[in-house]
Amino acid sequence: MSAARTMIAAVNPRPQIDSENLIPVSAEHLDQWKNLTVQIRAHELVLAGTIEPVPGSALHQANAIYPREKVSAWARSYLLAAAEHLGFWADLVAPYEFDPSVVNKVRFRQYLILGRSGWEAAAHAAWLLDVPSLKFEECVQRFVRLMHRDFTYHRDALVADQADTTAADERIANLATSAEQLPFAAPRSRVPGYEAMLREAAMTLGADENRWAYLWKAASGATHGQNWFGLEGFDLIARAELEPGVYHTVAIPDPSFITETFAAATQTLARGTQLLLHSGGHDPLALLGPAIFEVGARMQKKDQPGDRPDADIAQAETD
Repeated sequence: MSAARTMIAAVNPRPQIDSENLIPVSAEHLDQWKNLTVQIRAHELVLAGTIEPVPGSALHQANAIYPREKVSAWARSYLLAAAEHLGFWADLVAPYEFDPSVVNKVRFRQYLILGRSGWEAAAHAAWLLDVPSLKFEECVQRFVRLMHRDFTYHRDALVADQADTTAADERIANLATSAEQLPFAAPRSRVPGYEAMLREAAMTLGADENRWAYLWKAASGATHGQNWFGLEGFDLIARAELEPGVYHTVAIPDPSFITETFAAATQTLARGTQLLLHSGGHDPLALLGPAIFEVGARMQKKDQPGDRPDADIAQAETD
């Protein structure tokens, strides 16, 4: 892959991590990481282009129903945010250009933060566009709910900063008025939480919703430094008994959390992007195919001189 060596950082690392603290990551994980980076970059490349809905398409009609804000623009914004988070990870683990002598230290928790952030953003777009009825009216109904929550978050932030909320208040009032004028009911009921969105995406994609929920909770635990993730995300090896029942241990990060989290996040990004393109009257394969080819051409191949498709994982000593 396009990095010389990659190290995954551990909990409570020593001030100086030398080669003795590094454990190779398997080629199986590294190959999956490389494949994921290609997909992420290809989707980001497509989303970076101007993708306006074709006249007469489902998204074009949804935009016409609620012209004050565009469903298509919001969905694309969620997906771009997802691609940006995931793309940053891709740039770290598989940069287009690299120095084979430089060691890339993977930060375990920070990578999961990126994966979680991209996953959640992509799930919003997928939930907005993947409506069970396949009708744009239901899409607009979900859009109204998303806007109401978003506008309220904006107002809450302004209140916290003791700032003027006039513009935010007007936006909320205009939403209420516009929703009442729609030719169908558009209740401002709560938007599903992150876990519910991810479970719904998993079921749509044929994935294990319970496993996805576990991975999301684990990434959340890693994000907030929760103790339980230190037990789930690391292999703990006792080195010495300091006192009865208390051991000095080595904690080895499990890279499968990174692999599975980014795989799920990339699947969700792909699903949201395909929905955006298809419902907008575009052919997803016609756009994604050339993008994948372009990304693949830019990425250095494993068999080129100087490339080392291996990575190391740093181990940490904890008490």
